[in-house]
Amino acid sequence: MAGVVALVIVLGAGVAIGVVVRQSSGQPPKPTAAPVYSMNAVSNACDLVDPAPLTKWSPTPAGPRQHREVRPGVNGAGSLSCQIGYSSGDALGTAEILVDADFTTGDAPPSYDNWKRGDTAKTDAGMESGPITGIGTQGYWHSEVFGNLVTNTRYVLAVLDGNVSVRVRLNVSRSKDSSQVDSAELQSIAEAEIRKTLNGLKQN
Repeated sequence: MAGVVALVIVLGAGVAIGVVVRQSSGQPPKPTAAPVYSMNAVSNACDLVDPAPLTKWSPTPAGPRQHREVRPGVNGAGSLSCQIGYSSGDALGTAEILVDADFTTGDAPPSYDNWKRGDTAKTDAGMESGPITGIGTQGYWHSEVFGNLVTNTRYVLAVLDGNVSVRVRLNVSRSKDSSQVDSAELQSIAEAEIRKTLNGLKQN
């Protein structure tokens, strides 16, 4: 339904007249605000991380979880990081997940830009990169497979959404005699973790 707005215009002689302006109901809606993310509710970055899928390849925790929280201040808008690793009985099999979330304010360039520039520039044998859609406003993936006695698989997924850049890195090492890692499975794990992290930081 069209809206009606009444305006009062004062003429030069001091006489006020009323003017009715009819607003069209076909006016475009206001643009949707970009998502806003915050680390205020997070005391431990590893609370945002689900490392359970890694135990498929390496079941034993490799030391305590490492986490870092840098609160917003004069030097930046804040950041979070978590690193969780696992090992296997043969000492060759390892699995690791690293999650980073970096916030930006104003016109500061997002960390996503630097991550993407660095990862997608790698084009040696066994390295691939590409875009992703459906998560955030921008996203990319990068994978690397290398090694002789041990096959090392590295998979990176990063997105930019609103005021936060989130990156998930998965590192899995397997002996040549072991079943190897499916990149599609790593992609699924990384996407789930990206969504979990964004949901844990989202404010609206």
